[in-house]
Amino acid sequence: MALPTPLLISLISFILLPSPSTANEGNILATGDILPTDGQLSYKDAAFVIQDDCNLVLYTDERAGGFQSATNGLGTNCTLTLSDHGQLLIKNGQGLELWSSPGGTKKGKYVAVLGPDGVLNVFGPSVWSTPRYSSPSAIIDGELNYSPLVRNVLFSSQFLMNENSKLMSRDYTLEITEDCNLEFRKASVGVVWQSETKGKGQHCLVRFDNRGRIAVVDDRDMVLWWSKPAKVEGDYVLVVQINGQAVVYGPVVWSTGP
Repeated sequence: MALPTPLLISLISFILLPSPSTANEGNILATGDILPTDGQLSYKDAAFVIQDDCNLVLYTDERAGGFQSATNGLGTNCTLTLSDHGQLLIKNGQGLELWSSPGGTKKGKYVAVLGPDGVLNVFGPSVWSTPRYSSPSAIIDGELNYSPLVRNVLFSSQFLMNENSKLMSRDYTLEITEDCNLEFRKASVGVVWQSETKGKGQHCLVRFDNRGRIAVVDDRDMVLWWSKPAKVEGDYVLVVQINGQAVVYGPVVWSTGP
């Protein structure tokens, strides 16, 4: 099974190729995005690569990370896409499907996220989002493992606290302010969406639970605002996208991990 040379593996691990879509950072593949031949999702030392031999391989710490699609040599000019049922699809230059991952049962918007643990998970479908922006012309344990580990992604069971954390993607930011307002901002414009909880509490944080629900909670553990929860418990992800939305996807429908 042909694998890249150590030098190429090193380059794959440390060179960030262009983002597969103008809607996402380099660690995200969303429904409708296309990852071209030799394209990759990257985060720190991990890379999820569709190689020029048509093999899809996960690399961690400059090594093959235990997952590959075993499609090497089956085509040329292969691409990777994510379907509206959450399936990762490898297609050759003629559009013939060579491999697919399992998908979800519902049609919708999905997202594949390469996380800080070196595992790629597919979440979906989306269960909540801020309106898309377009320009007209309680005592909570605050240790690191509960805070965002990726600047544009929050996983269920993690928190946003105004003292030290916010989500960012290019010029968009999602953060909880000191006066307890959850705000989605565009740098050149200002607030484009908010929870409208300004001044309604003190020392607030954002709690993201395993039903995909975002809640603004004050220091008395009172919920000031929350998004609509999903019906199914599981692992969810909140993604700030550079198309002008913050979107909740989940639960996980496929993973390269155990």
